[in-house]
Amino acid sequence: MNQAARTTFQDELIKLQSLVLDLANEVKANGELLLHYLQDKNNINEVFLKIKTKDKEIDKVRWQVHDFGDQLIVLQQPVAKDFRQIITSIQITDNLERIGDHFKKTARLLEKVSLSDIEVPQEIINMAKQGIQMLSQSIYAYSEVFNGKTNEIAELDEQVDTLYKLTITKIINLIKHAPEEKIDSLSKLFFIAQSFERAADHAAKIGQLVNFAITGERSK
Repeated sequence: MNQAARTTFQDELIKLQSLVLDLANEVKANGELLLHYLQDKNNINEVFLKIKTKDKEIDKVRWQVHDFGDQLIVLQQPVAKDFRQIITSIQITDNLERIGDHFKKTARLLEKVSLSDIEVPQEIINMAKQGIQMLSQSIYAYSEVFNGKTNEIAELDEQVDTLYKLTITKIINLIKHAPEEKIDSLSKLFFIAQSFERAADHAAKIGQLVNFAITGERSK
């Protein structure tokens, strides 16, 4: 590949990265909407509508990344490192889309929960904060992939797992002492906590994919 062709291809890789980063920031914005709602408990219908609208755009951009990445592989026949970056960009997009799905599911669940009548465990809010922090760090790690910087984001997932276990224990205790009319709402908190835990899992996976793009070594 001559220098002019190489420069053009690098521009295309940057364009692919830009598409993924735009999608990532839309997903992060949905997570921040959920966190804000959990803290002030206002206008869940409006929050769900915003998240659902953004989620449609996320799905659209995901397939744009797939198509663009496939096109680069077919037309450019990239060397190993560039090939890894294209493939991981596609896989990162898939993980972002799944995080977006978990956020949408959480918003839908919150529509069915009367949070004004029950206590939201602080552990759930902490999980949301930690998961969004992991997502922010994974987005930053991907933005720096051309600079060859590896990351340790996946290690933070253990903290979320610990919070998840504490959350489940807290919800069980709340249900044990709750009047019957509040049990249904409290039980839905299990699924909300699970959605945040799985979103964090995907953020950790993104960190691993960035490292693979840089080193060619897969995490165990």
